[in-house]
Amino acid sequence: MDEDEADIAIHDYELARTLSLFDITMIGVGAMIGAGIFVLTGVAAGIAGPALILVFLFNGIITTFTALCYAELGSAMPGAGGGYLWVREGLPGPSGFVSGWMDWFAHTVAGSLYALGFGAYFALILELMGISFFGLSLEVTIKLLAVIVICFFLLINFKGVSETGMAENIVTIAKIIILAIFIAAGLWSMYNKPDYGFNNFQPFIPNGLGSIFIACGLTFIAFEGYEIIAQAGEEVRNPRKNIPRAVILSILIVLPIYVLVAFVSLGALTVETGTTWEYLGKFQELGLVEAAKQFMPLGVFLLIFGGLLSTMSALNATTYSSTRVAFAMARDEFLPRKLATIHKKNRTPYMALFLSGAIMILMSASITLEDVASATSLMFLFLFILVNISAIMIRRKIGDQLDYGYRMQFFPIIPIVAMGANIALAVFLFQFSPTAWYVTILWILIGLGIYFAYSRRYYVKTEQWKRYAHLKSELEEK
Repeated sequence: MDEDEADIAIHDYELARTLSLFDITMIGVGAMIGAGIFVLTGVAAGIAGPALILVFLFNGIITTFTALCYAELGSAMPGAGGGYLWVREGLPGPSGFVSGWMDWFAHTVAGSLYALGFGAYFALILELMGISFFGLSLEVTIKLLAVIVICFFLLINFKGVSETGMAENIVTIAKIIILAIFIAAGLWSMYNKPDYGFNNFQPFIPNGLGSIFIACGLTFIAFEGYEIIAQAGEEVRNPRKNIPRAVILSILIVLPIYVLVAFVSLGALTVETGTTWEYLGKFQELGLVEAAKQFMPLGVFLLIFGGLLSTMSALNATTYSSTRVAFAMARDEFLPRKLATIHKKNRTPYMALFLSGAIMILMSASITLEDVASATSLMFLFLFILVNISAIMIRRKIGDQLDYGYRMQFFPIIPIVAMGANIALAVFLFQFSPTAWYVTILWILIGLGIYFAYSRRYYVKTEQWKRYAHLKSELEEK
């Protein structure tokens, strides 16, 4: 092979570093402010009551422990694939493959969730305008709209990472402004109430402490955006510094927004019968729209617009991230190498993109929103448990060989606490959605079957090559 051919072969599997700190932070924020606010707030309020505020606060604290592991590993080992790469390095055998397998599916199913949320909001617009979508039922209309928006963002991601980042910046900033207006209007409404709306928070934990942790498990997906930041490690400028900064910034931006939206949604409402949390729970993914009707100028249309922007930006981010995991696994030959093919003009992994999109379309057309959200959260919880273990193993095995841009304090206490919290949430989630556990276990079993039938050959070959390279290095030193 001559030099030109070698250069082409190398670049066939390389991605372009075009994302700035602002770009990657907005991708992370865009992924978070999607399901958690516009789609799952009403559902979670119906489970936890006014303690919804604690649900978001606890999730923010719990996820920060794992996020610090992502910041450390992302600064030292940036690359497309994120958590999958670190588990593959830190843990033996099939762990790396299973982590990538879960990560890919989790992001892909999350995309289905956001697409269904988009369909619900868009269908509400059609209903308000008195327009029938080809005479289809509401359920079919929502699913068809979900398929259409998935195809749209497949095209956006196919065009290139610069276009992906630009689209995410615009949409994310717009929805933050809308939520800021929502929060301000809600606070003003509470200020003008005789009791400042505090009676709406009594009793604060109507369904018991267990309901808080069940709702935490359900909405955990709302805080996984920093995982997408790690997925982009190979396309970020100066990743050693920008990845940990983006991880921490994204949580600092999102957590106050979540808590304040929950606070005003519950406190600013006035209902004739029942409680505000029951009212929000009744409307499920459209709970915020119903809240905005009361206290926000042009609330319905502005919140619908915000919901559309939110679900679109989250879909955009998860389409991007799911593609990068499949690309990384295929480049490692854990999946067919064809999925690692880069488009010559756009420099995007288009084969992995189209396969991820096909799974999104299948899931959005066949599974309910609640089960999709639960299954996605459960897979992320399992993935984060493996990443926390890997953070400990990598620091101890090869930490002195890595150039860390950030190192977490109180090691290994932070990853150990994170593992315990993630395991607890996974257990509580079974009470809400046993289906999520069944789907997750089935997916893992399918993955293990693929690993032992196909991917293990690559793993064994790679481990043999590592041992050979290590022995050769020792002989050369002698």
